[in-house]
Amino acid sequence: MSRDTEVLLDAFEHLPVEEKRAFTHEVLRRSLPFDSGALEDDEISAASAALFKSLEEEDGHSALR
Repeated sequence: MSRDTEVLLDAFEHLPVEEKRAFTHEVLRRSLPFDSGALEDDEISAASAALFKSLEEEDGHSALR
């Protein structure tokens, strides 16, 4: 990561929440469309597992496996 990027990220961390939201929205708007290519099955499985684990933790349930 370049020094310029590190400076931007540091400045971002010091913004108020609403400014962070607006900044993120604008960065994403300017970045799209972005094609990262097809996802591999193991990437989809790992993302699904992480999502379900997070949702179960939010609900206060242990993993149902």
